[in-house]
Amino acid sequence: MFRAALAAALLLASVAVAADDELPVRDPMRPFGRDGGGSGAAAAPAPRFTLTGVLISPSRRVAIVNGRPHVLGDTVAGAEIVAIERHAIRVKDAGVEHEIPIRTAAKRAQPVTQGDTVP
Repeated sequence: MFRAALAAALLLASVAVAADDELPVRDPMRPFGRDGGGSGAAAAPAPRFTLTGVLISPSRRVAIVNGRPHVLGDTVAGAEIVAIERHAIRVKDAGVEHEIPIRTAAKRAQPVTQGDTVP
């Protein structure tokens, strides 16, 4: 029994050491662009529109823009939503249409190479 407890303790210690070498894990409840690191470095300005999801059913389409659900015709940050598509929305701002693609987790600061572990 002592050997099993010792083996478990060694396993836990090795996992704790390995965890220090991993990439930081992003808090899924924190909005994109706000890491809250407090490093003092000047952060890039937040985008005006952040599309994080699109829900499409036979009866309606909903886009999650800037953390809130919106439907066709809604105004977001002064622009009107004119189309909700599978991977993007189109907004009309001052008479000009812009396409806003879904922000994906694939856009990360460090490139991942074959063999890397991704959290």
